[in-house]
Amino acid sequence: MTNPRDRLLAAGLFVAALALRVPFRSALPYHWDAAEFTIAVTDYNVALSQPHAPGYFLYVMLGRLVHRFVGDPHASLVWVSVVAGSALVSVMFWLGRAMFDRRTGVIAALLAMTSPLLWFHSEVALSYIVDGLLVCVTVLTCWRATRRGAWGDAVLIGALLALVGGVRQQSVIALGPVVLYTFWKFERDRWAKLTGAAAIAVALGLAWFIPMVTLTGGLDSYLEVVRRHTAFNAPATWAGGGFAALKQNVLLVVVFCAQGLMLAGIAIIAALVLRVYRGTAMLATWVISMFLLATVVGFTKQPGYILNFLPGLLLLAAVALARWPWVTAIVCAVNIVAFPAREIREHDRQLREAAALIRTQPAAIVCHAGEYLNFGLRQFQVVLPEYRQYQLTRDPTMLTPPDKPLMSVRNGRLEFVGRVDWTDTVMLVVPPGASLKIFEPHLDVRAAERLSETVYRIRNTNSVAATRVSGE
Repeated sequence: MTNPRDRLLAAGLFVAALALRVPFRSALPYHWDAAEFTIAVTDYNVALSQPHAPGYFLYVMLGRLVHRFVGDPHASLVWVSVVAGSALVSVMFWLGRAMFDRRTGVIAALLAMTSPLLWFHSEVALSYIVDGLLVCVTVLTCWRATRRGAWGDAVLIGALLALVGGVRQQSVIALGPVVLYTFWKFERDRWAKLTGAAAIAVALGLAWFIPMVTLTGGLDSYLEVVRRHTAFNAPATWAGGGFAALKQNVLLVVVFCAQGLMLAGIAIIAALVLRVYRGTAMLATWVISMFLLATVVGFTKQPGYILNFLPGLLLLAAVALARWPWVTAIVCAVNIVAFPAREIREHDRQLREAAALIRTQPAAIVCHAGEYLNFGLRQFQVVLPEYRQYQLTRDPTMLTPPDKPLMSVRNGRLEFVGRVDWTDTVMLVVPPGASLKIFEPHLDVRAAERLSETVYRIRNTNSVAATRVSGE
């Protein structure tokens, strides 16, 4: 049961988390996906990878709703992340309070508040922190449902599954074992209630799936995009890439979990050795099923992929730290020092300065060698919509016409072309850490003039125009 003290504490934790997150918001799209989401707020179309498959429809529509008040698509999505990341802290308190005790809940909330990975994803325009929040809410609802087993619980679980699916479809699969465990614990009408929850999830899921498919150009187009993305990512899965892919996924998950847990990971190890845990079957089901999705069933390429089960690990760490609450201050202090605020600011600076340099050449075209996740065509589509831009390599996941394999941006909108319309001045974008050599398969770069670490210029492009541009 909750009481006014708990509600006040949860509200205070939310406000404290909000205060930590507001000053560090990213000003420009940090990641290729963040740029796609930003563009999708005003021009949704999965066929154009706005955003990429499977669609994240409700996340983008939430950003569109916030955009009505904020007036900037990217800032709107960042505010969604800020609020979701702060709310996740409060939900972690309720999870710890419900499954264990108040002290565990407070420690879990503090760990979530300062976890570098959760904090970082609360500052950028990506869906992972919203997904993590909704997964935690669903797990909390399932836990409480095991104590009651009412029809109302079944209805709420079905609605939450539809909501999770609309934000990040992949997480619904991994929530399956948690949901099955929940209904198995019901004392009466468990199968009827499970069927009812499934029916509600499907019905509400169709309420967002149908408009998503319609905006994508129909079911055939949507399924073809999903097929292409599945084929492209297959080598990263155990089924498509074998043991090497599995080993890589496990390695990345471990590394990303270490980044998210920091010293809290040591608390988990200590707890296992000392047998501290009174752990619950549901908590284990949550973490293990999500882990298997990230390693065996699916794949992991980015830290955000683990945000749907990292809170469960933080909760386990909180159980251990509840025995030694003074250690929590040390863990949180290390987390705060490790938070990559400088990385966000530096990326904003580099992108802003590159855009300013390109604007000194108003008649130029902008070329990108390939799909660079942190400094590519999509980010510059957002920050330089007035420029004609080209990506000189083909994206196999896009529904491109056979004779127009290259992505191009004109007037801020994506289109496909068969060749580059050269002008007298070409601006080449080189992502930080890369070199001009990335353009050598496409252009003669010997005459390129270095303007900055990330921007080069070629004048008098008669020889460039005759150079082969790869569409493969």
